[in-house]
Amino acid sequence: MRWLSPLALWAGILAGPAAWALDLGVSYALVKWTCSSQREAMLHLTAAAALVVVAGGAIVSLLALRRTAPQMPTDGGDPRQRARFMALLGLTSCALFALMVVAGAIPWWVLDACD
Repeated sequence: MRWLSPLALWAGILAGPAAWALDLGVSYALVKWTCSSQREAMLHLTAAAALVVVAGGAIVSLLALRRTAPQMPTDGGDPRQRARFMALLGLTSCALFALMVVAGAIPWWVLDACD
């Protein structure tokens, strides 16, 4: 097994929270502009861009998980065990934050953003 880069492991873990936070902040900042310019599609694009970033983090975590040994436990102090744990954490983190991005985008699809 080749050694996994900590950068890839951390990118998989942090992609979801970073994308969600940016989506939340950018969407909040764009509401006034989208209402005045009648370009509500920008709100949908920010959610879609956030989902792309989350998906990228999930792919990085999945590739890292495939490079670890499947029989390796995730609760030990060995660097390879920590790498497997971090890859699994990245996958679950991306799944959770993808759900949060979708949940935050539901009002943009159901309600009018300018009301």
